Amino acid sequence: MLPLDYRLRANRDFRVVYARGRSATNAIVALHQLRGPGGTAPHCARVGFVVSKKHGGAVVRNRIKRRLREAMRRRLSDLRAVPVDLVFVARSGAKAAAWTEMVRAVDDLLRRGGLLRESNDRPAAGEPDGAVADQGG
Repeated sequence: MLPLDYRLRANRDFRVVYARGRSATNAIVALHQLRGPGGTAPHCARVGFVVSKKHGGAVVRNRIKRRLREAMRRRLSDLRAVPVDLVFVARSGAKAAAWTEMVRAVDDLLRRGGLLRESNDRPAAGEPDGAVADQGG
């Protein structure tokens, strides 16, 4: 589950993201993003999820939201350290999408939105953040 600091919950916050933000879509999900105030921490991304009633009853809608939330939770550590509000809106393909398709769709939208760190921005495996690898020599 996403930590409270990473959740976008207020209706007015969703409306601001829709009105002022940029969007990108694919067959499974749409992403609306607004860089700016973000969450309580200056580098925090706040994320909200929307699934309309056209997708089905509460059980189906909640399942789609849980899957989107988990796909996003797995990528939190890979996000750039910029304050941003994100709203994921499920599209018609979300209900029938396999788990791997949903993860790929979320990754695709995050990459297209410039929200993921580059591979050289990440610390090497086993190194704490900010550590410099010994090049030997």
